[in-house]
Amino acid sequence: MTDCMNNLIKHYFFSLVFLGLCFMISCTDDDEMIRVSDSIRFISDVQNTWFSVGTRGTTEDTHPSASLLKTDGMNLLYLHTLYTDSIEPLSANNTIPSTRATPVNVGNMYETFGVSAYSYTGEWNGTQTPNYMYDVLVSKTGDSWMPSSSNYWPGSAYKMKFFAYAPKGNEAYRLSGREASGAPTITCTISDDVTNQQDLLVAASDELPGNSNTSVALTFRHALTAVRFVCGSDMKAGTIKSVTLKGVNSTGTYNFGTHTWSGIGAVKDFSQTLGKASSGTPDEAITTEAQTFMMVPQTLPDGAVIEVVFNDGTEHILTGNIGKQVWPMGKTVTYKISTTSVNWDYVLTVNGPADFTYAGETKTYRVTSYRQNSQGKKEPVKWKAQFSTDDGKTWSDARPDWLTAFTASGVGSTTAASLNATVGAQTGTTDSPHTRILREQRVGQGTEKAPYNLANGQGGPAIENTANCYVIDAPGYYSFPLVYGNAIKDGATNSSAYSSAAPSSPNILNPLINHAGAGITGPYLTDNGCVPAKAELVWQDAPSLVSEIKYNAGSNGGNISFKVDQNTIQQGNAVIAVKDASGDVLWSWHIWVTDEDVDNVIEVTNYQNVEYSFMPIPLGWCDGETVTYEARNCKVRFTAGEQTSDIVVSQKSSIVTIGGNHPYYQWGRKDPFRPSNGVNGNKIWYDANGTSSANNVKVESFSYGAECIRNYILKPDVMQKNKEGDNAYYNLWDANNNTYSTNDNQVVKTIYDPCPVGFKLPASNAFTGFTTTGSSSSTAYPANGTWDSTHNGWNFYAQANRTGQQIFFPASGTRNYIDGKVSLINSDGFYWSTGPHNQSSGWRLNFRSSYVNPLGNYYRSAGYGLRPVQE
Repeated sequence: MTDCMNNLIKHYFFSLVFLGLCFMISCTDDDEMIRVSDSIRFISDVQNTWFSVGTRGTTEDTHPSASLLKTDGMNLLYLHTLYTDSIEPLSANNTIPSTRATPVNVGNMYETFGVSAYSYTGEWNGTQTPNYMYDVLVSKTGDSWMPSSSNYWPGSAYKMKFFAYAPKGNEAYRLSGREASGAPTITCTISDDVTNQQDLLVAASDELPGNSNTSVALTFRHALTAVRFVCGSDMKAGTIKSVTLKGVNSTGTYNFGTHTWSGIGAVKDFSQTLGKASSGTPDEAITTEAQTFMMVPQTLPDGAVIEVVFNDGTEHILTGNIGKQVWPMGKTVTYKISTTSVNWDYVLTVNGPADFTYAGETKTYRVTSYRQNSQGKKEPVKWKAQFSTDDGKTWSDARPDWLTAFTASGVGSTTAASLNATVGAQTGTTDSPHTRILREQRVGQGTEKAPYNLANGQGGPAIENTANCYVIDAPGYYSFPLVYGNAIKDGATNSSAYSSAAPSSPNILNPLINHAGAGITGPYLTDNGCVPAKAELVWQDAPSLVSEIKYNAGSNGGNISFKVDQNTIQQGNAVIAVKDASGDVLWSWHIWVTDEDVDNVIEVTNYQNVEYSFMPIPLGWCDGETVTYEARNCKVRFTAGEQTSDIVVSQKSSIVTIGGNHPYYQWGRKDPFRPSNGVNGNKIWYDANGTSSANNVKVESFSYGAECIRNYILKPDVMQKNKEGDNAYYNLWDANNNTYSTNDNQVVKTIYDPCPVGFKLPASNAFTGFTTTGSSSSTAYPANGTWDSTHNGWNFYAQANRTGQQIFFPASGTRNYIDGKVSLINSDGFYWSTGPHNQSSGWRLNFRSSYVNPLGNYYRSAGYGLRPVQE
């Protein structure tokens, strides 16, 4: 508003203009001209819906604990709460409110209301004041409502907003001042005398052009909550002498702009003497229109109650708690009073969960809790549960730690409600010497604030060598940097891990790509546009093997830290992923916990007389063990009213034997898939929530080529279902490879190689020394070794002369790409080499007790073991 306009308003020039007369006034300081063209008038309507968006109609709350009104000796009184999606009088034919407390509708609108108007240029920003009209009295004239003073549209250069309220002149409703900026407010103080409580109506126009020159439509809405009382379905005959709302809030401030209340407070009591003689007819009004409580919308304080004085020959004072109930704005809250609903039979039935296994899991239990009377009416009844771990001698609201999730209360239902109980994995005692060594004889590494850096030989902060797999042999706190595989070597960028020196070809991936399909240009994830946001466990095959996984922002993308607890450390494998804010996996790493000295390599000479230094065990190997789990039990007592029902949550004792096992890999992929249990089943594994499972690995059909590689990264726990794998590349595990022929070429380890620091996958000829001919063997072509029927695998000789040191390869079977299942455990063994056999398959070692083939081949999507060799 310009100074010129302000001066014009200040001098009340609008009052000098007659209806229909138009003229121009020049403002010399900015040459602004204002056209006054028509008077401002209004049309009004009263809308009986409330402000909040939701389901319309009538709803009933029959929550027993909120509805029961206790008495001093007579039959109990019950209270049912109904919410009606409007405020309107019981009869809508009145032309004006018959009394001050009567709710208003379009047929009995107040005779006057107050209007404030804002004129402004630019955008409405909450700094404007009611500079055009302030609390102007508006009265009805014919079909229009005319302000008491002549006010005119200011012209097209301006915008207008109008705010109105009724009744005007009631001291209980105080409009904000003329100088207050932004949308106006009304401060409300509810009158102690219910007959003086008036229905507060409020209205706000949309933004209107300053040259609208038409009547402003104002739709009034109810800003308060109407509270009334009626008879329930089985009310006793008698006299309701009075009704009192005790301990409810009496003041608040309504904002026209946000349609919300604030500053709710000033707890008071509101009482009415009724003297209502009632026959108990259902829905008979106890409070008349004039006796409607018009209250500030609110969530009722804890101590809020309704008090009813009732006389059926003897006077009774009945009181019930309504604390925490909500009185919504613009709604009618109707309390239905019943006195003879005392013949209730309570039903509480609980069906406990089935026994839990040692691995921990989630099972359902069922609760039915309701009451019914002689008329056949049923109502849900709230229930709660308590727990006892001493066979019922003592009870507590707190459940035992091993019962990790249990719904301990409910609103009740007339049919069985299914609920979940979750039991954590049990820590057993083992005969494994490896577990005892890891827990008892090792000294922890790192601290929570300064974790041991797995990319540094001494755990220091400098990044020396990285990999996709990190080996841990002691409890402690650990971290690793966000680096693609082995992209840092000897403290420097190792670009040969993600770029190829092979001649360009559709079958050469150069450079290697990340989760987005973009070529990798630097060792750190953040070098390639990745924005890490969080770190999560993908899976682990031992309970609580790794915990407290965190992403820590910092230079070069920061790091991931985690804990290996001394109480739960054992041989096992885990996969940890870093994700962006949308949840996409950017990269993932394998954590292998073992007490085995993986650097104690075995020198093996192949048929071509080339020496390979094999890791002493397969990648991710865990020795077999027998674990004993003690039983755990907890009694749970359910209570609804005076009814109780007990169940027992039981975790069975178990003795579990697990065979030796290792993870499985698809050809060309960096991430392991979960191991078997050593006996043709899945090893129990645990997700990020600690939930156990023995489910098969998920499978999914990925597209071929680069899109397949993207999915390998994005979905580290999902197997490629298409048997050909990527069906494209020579060099996923050997950066410079450009041949399908078997060979002893120097392997250049890539960022997709799954091996730990200092190791890589072997060339295709690495296994040829395991037969006397360098090719497949049977009776005619003997293997260079002996079959171990006790441990189910081959002890191959490291040298061709069939003497000296041997190296054991377990027959650990395969994980199938079609359905993710394991098979052939203890009968067949399969191990990948880096070499591709063709576009859809890779070279492998495969054997059984009567057969060894060091140069077998099969589809790339098969899940096999890996036997790394030293770099």
